[in-house]
Amino acid sequence: MKSIPFTKYILISILLGFIVVFLYPATIMAHPPKGLAAEYDNASQKLTVRIDHNSFSPTMHYINKVEIKKNAQPVINQTYKSQPEKNPFEYTYEIPAKVGDVLEIKASCNMFGSKTISITIAKQAK
Repeated sequence: MKSIPFTKYILISILLGFIVVFLYPATIMAHPPKGLAAEYDNASQKLTVRIDHNSFSPTMHYINKVEIKKNAQPVINQTYKSQPEKNPFEYTYEIPAKVGDVLEIKASCNMFGSKTISITIAKQAK
């Protein structure tokens, strides 16, 4: 059996150390959105989605997708490459809807997890 030179052990140890220190913590720190809320304005036909997702780096760990369904039918599938640094943050979408329609909103983290909520469009007070 051929032995591995000592310098190869050092290089392998350094490589494994790099993986543990720089890649593993990112996975551990990944998490789904902490909070997700939505409000629909009947007059403007706009849905405001409020997302609470803390991130150590909004360009590396972020909400990468917001999917919206109206009455179980997909209407918006928006992807993102980063998230705003301010947390929580909001996105606004134009969606024609009427009283009684059900909107399902799903926000997904690019590293791990998602959160889904549903709201039913109600008549707004004038």
